[in-house]
Amino acid sequence: MTIRTRLALQFMLLASLILGGAFAVVYILSADYRGEEFIGRLKDRGMNTAQLLIQVDEVDERLLKKIEITNPVRLPDEVIHIYDHHNEELFRLGNADDGAIGPELLDDVRLHGEKVMDVGQREQVAFPFTDRYERFVVVASGNDLYGRSKLRNQGRVMIATFLIGQVLIFLVGRFYSARALSPLQRLSNQIRDITAADLSRQVEVGREQDELAQLARSFNELLDRLQKAFNTQRNFIANASHEMRTPLTAISGQLEVLLLKARSPAEYGASLRSVLDDMHALNRLADRLLLMAQAESKAPRRGFTPVRIDEVLWLSRSEVLRADPQNSVEFAMNDVEGEEDLLVLGNENLLRSLMTNLIENACKYAEDKRASVVLSTTGSELRISVEDKGPGIDEVDHERVFEPFYRATSTGGAKGHGIGLSLAKRIAELHGGRIQLVSAPDHGACFAVFLPKAA
Repeated sequence: MTIRTRLALQFMLLASLILGGAFAVVYILSADYRGEEFIGRLKDRGMNTAQLLIQVDEVDERLLKKIEITNPVRLPDEVIHIYDHHNEELFRLGNADDGAIGPELLDDVRLHGEKVMDVGQREQVAFPFTDRYERFVVVASGNDLYGRSKLRNQGRVMIATFLIGQVLIFLVGRFYSARALSPLQRLSNQIRDITAADLSRQVEVGREQDELAQLARSFNELLDRLQKAFNTQRNFIANASHEMRTPLTAISGQLEVLLLKARSPAEYGASLRSVLDDMHALNRLADRLLLMAQAESKAPRRGFTPVRIDEVLWLSRSEVLRADPQNSVEFAMNDVEGEEDLLVLGNENLLRSLMTNLIENACKYAEDKRASVVLSTTGSELRISVEDKGPGIDEVDHERVFEPFYRATSTGGAKGHGIGLSLAKRIAELHGGRIQLVSAPDHGACFAVFLPKAA
C-alpha cells in the first residue's frame, strides 16, 4: 500500500470518527427532543380535557367525548384517564391498551408530581390536576407514529450522508495527499536519475523550509561526502598504481637486462641485490597501503585498548634504528608523573606506525640522520614532538604534505612514496588526536602529535 493511499485511509478514518460521532449525537438529541415534544403535547391534551370536564359546568362526560373524538389535534391512539382523590376513574377517552394504572402510580404522582413512562410502543405521562376543591390525576398516553417515522427517515438520511461522505472524504484525502507528497515523488525521480558515475548532480531543495527540504539538503550533503570519498578512492588507486609501477618496472627491466647475455657472478649478485632492494621497497609500499586502508576505516575503534605510548615510542625507535644503523634517535620525557599519564586508548600497531613514520622521516631528511623525540603531558593530552635539523618545509607545503602521495619540494630527491605523513595524520585523527607542523626552510621541522589520555 502506498503512502498516498495510507494517508487517505487514515484521513477517512479520522473524519468518519468525527462525522459519525457528530451524527450519533444529533440523532440522540433528536430522539430526546421528539420524546419531550410528544410528552408535552400529551400533557397539553390531558390538561385541556381535564379543564373542560372539571371546570366547565356545561360540559359533561358524554359531550366531552363527542368533542374530543372529532378534535383535529387528537394524537394517534390517544387515551386519557382522569381519576379523583379516591382513585376512582371519572373519565376515559380512547380504547387503546394503556397498561395497568394502579393506586400506587396515582399516589406516587400526588406525592412527587409528574411521571413519564413508556408502555410498550406508547408514551405515557401522569400528572396532578388541582381544582378548587379536589385533587385529580390525569394520565395521558399515545403512540408517536409521526415522530418515530420522522426519526427513522432522519436516521436513513444520516446513514446515506455518512456513506457518501466517506467516499468523498477518501477521494479528497487521496487528492490532497498526492498533492502533499508530490515533492517527495519529484525527489524520488531525481534520486533515481543520479548514478555512481555522476554524483555531482544534486536534487532540488526549493525555497521551502519543511521536512522534505531538510531531507533534500541532507541527501545533497550525503552526495557531497560520497563524491569526496569516490574521488579519494580514485586518486588513491591511481597514485598507488603509479607508485607500485615504478619498482615493478625497475625489477622487470633489470631482469630483462640480465637475460640478454651471460653475466659474471659479481654482476649477477649486484643485479640481484638491486632487485631485492626494489622488492623491499615494494613490500614497504604495500604494507603502508594496507595500513592506510585500515586507518580509513572506523572498524579499529571497536578494538581499542589502553596502550602505553612510551613503549610504542621505544618500539618505533628500535624499528627505525634496525632499518638503518646510521640513524640516531634521542628520546626524552618531560612532566610525566605516573603510568596513567602514559596511557592512550587505541590500536598499538597503528600508533607504532604513526610514530615510526614521523621518526623515520626526521632521520631521512636530516643531514646528521638524527631525530629528537620528546614525550610530555598537557592537561588531558599527551604531546609527542619529533624534531629534526633537516632542510625544513616551506610554508606553502604545510597543509599539502599531509595529502596522500604528495611530496614537498624540499625532499631533495630522497626516496619515498608520500604516504607516511598522510597515514600519520589519519591515524592521529582516528584516535581523537591531531598533528601540528612547525617548520621553515633551512630550520628543520617539528611534528607535534597530540593524543587524548585514556580515561
